[in-house]
Amino acid sequence: PWLSERYGRVVERLLSLPLTVFHGEFYASNVLVRERHDTVRICPVDWEMAAVGPGLMDVAALTAGAWSDAERTSLAMAYHAALPPDGSRPSQEALLTALDWCRLHLAVRWLGWSPGWSPPPEHAQDWLGEALRLAEKLDL
Repeated sequence: PWLSERYGRVVERLLSLPLTVFHGEFYASNVLVRERHDTVRICPVDWEMAAVGPGLMDVAALTAGAWSDAERTSLAMAYHAALPPDGSRPSQEALLTALDWCRLHLAVRWLGWSPGWSPPPEHAQDWLGEALRLAEKLDL
């Protein structure tokens, strides 16, 4: 119950992040990659959860699940390096913290799915454990 009582802080934090159109379920299973000759074509599929919100939600989704902390950080730093180096680029630390807020939201969202539905075994994750770990890390 304490997480739900403090969830307003998560919403406030997410609303403070830059807004854009985002996919909404940018998990690796929703990204098709086709390599042909010297070209690579990347096609995100399953856009039913697309919305306007923090673009970092897609980075959080892509790095959710069975990635190691080192892999998650490496992907986040690659994203950071690709951002324009203007005044809107957050520090690496700020980006990682914002991603943790996004990951917490995703974990709570997964907990809200129908009790009769579960992801395929290869996508199973301890979302409650993830939510509690992130809430503690973010000092909720």
